[in-house]
Amino acid sequence: MERHHAASDLHTGTDEIQTPSDRVDEPVHSPVIGPQRYRAMQRALLVVLGANLALAAAKGGYGVLTGSLGMAADGLHALLHALGSVVGLVGVSLAARPPDPSHPYGYERYEPLAALGIVAFMLLAMREILVEAWARLAGGEAPAITPLSFLIMGLAVVASLGLALWEQRQGHALGSTVLVADGKRASSDVLISLSVAGGLLATLLGAPLVDLLVALAIVGVIVWTGWTILREVSAVLTDAAVADLESIAQVARSVDGVLGVHDVRARGAAGAVRVDLHVTVEPTMTAARAHELTHRVVERVQREVGGITEVLVHVGVEPEPEHRANE
Repeated sequence: MERHHAASDLHTGTDEIQTPSDRVDEPVHSPVIGPQRYRAMQRALLVVLGANLALAAAKGGYGVLTGSLGMAADGLHALLHALGSVVGLVGVSLAARPPDPSHPYGYERYEPLAALGIVAFMLLAMREILVEAWARLAGGEAPAITPLSFLIMGLAVVASLGLALWEQRQGHALGSTVLVADGKRASSDVLISLSVAGGLLATLLGAPLVDLLVALAIVGVIVWTGWTILREVSAVLTDAAVADLESIAQVARSVDGVLGVHDVRARGAAGAVRVDLHVTVEPTMTAARAHELTHRVVERVQREVGGITEVLVHVGVEPEPEHRANE
């Protein structure tokens, strides 16, 4: 969503900062990508959706035809990955809505909530794999292995690797929690497909039990990937620190006119960080100069730290020597 510069809209109500207790709060917002960011995220998710539907049809369909539990489980995982992309699309569409009276800070938290939806689909995939593995263990036929099985899995590995790298790169570039989370899950797809290919080879060599063990290994990968996504999403939803606060403070101190920096805080997702900080200036600095200084602080922090979409600068005066001595 778009943020507006506050240079012409801020009024301090005074021309000069007169006492150590007076403060000027300057809500200065750095520009963000806005609606273009969400459109780019939606395009990326549509690409991922189409790719995973194709992978699910190839791996799952042939796995069912040949009786390969590993291939069928991998195909189901790809299908649920595609459904997770649909959840991501819905979440991103909601997050793109502009602020309104009921949500004055916007709807951006719907994006990490969509990432939680992706984890839910991963749990569904895990359940289906375990049910099928139990049925195979109870007494099922060994899968039929053909050269086409290896060709499909080889192509799946290449496609999954390319998709994972591309999606994570897009996620970091756009500061998107849901794309990064989905890209990590795509990375697990590479390991899963390699494991399935290994299981097919073992079955061809006369060890059909390996196909079952591969399916169980896939469950382990799903659990680990889901845990890492939950950990990162919870950090965003609970406003965990997402930037080097000392680096931000050092950059702010380097601005001419800033005497001190304190109470630096940062929250948000990687690539879309929101910062607020307090700076102190000389008591004789006018409100107009303080206003100009806040913009210089914002510009330098955004340029030198990077990944920051919004900065709120609070300006206070440096106490006189006698005030400092009494503190």
